[in-house]
Amino acid sequence: MNQARAKLLKDHEELDALLERLSEDVEAPSQGELETTWAALESRLLRHLEAEERFLLPLVEASNPAEVQRTLDEHARIRSSIAELGVAIELHCARKPELVELIRFLRAHAKHEDEALYQLAGDKASVAVEHSILETLKNALRSATREPSLDRRARP
Repeated sequence: MNQARAKLLKDHEELDALLERLSEDVEAPSQGELETTWAALESRLLRHLEAEERFLLPLVEASNPAEVQRTLDEHARIRSSIAELGVAIELHCARKPELVELIRFLRAHAKHEDEALYQLAGDKASVAVEHSILETLKNALRSATREPSLDRRARP
């Protein structure tokens, strides 16, 4: 699972960068940048969770059901938090403290996944599973980049 693990870790880094941008955008006078960054983050984060649940968790479920349950519980909390934040963004009332809390939780979750889930899945992932993970994350990136330009250099 070396390639898949590397891609999942890279995806964590890219999601973290989007979270940092969102944290900056929440204080910007223009709501447009916030909404653009949010759309990319939400899409990629949901696909990332989906890839882990579909391809990684079944690999460790029999040997470590408690770890799988913890991951599912944290994913449910993440989905709930991003749904709430999405509504706040739509209503133009998103605030940095809530976003900072989400960032803190997501960073801790990513660290735990790397140390526990990705290690447990280890060599259990077949080439087909690795390929499926890579394709799911690649499609999430393609989908997110179809949004208006997310490149800060392209901004006026």
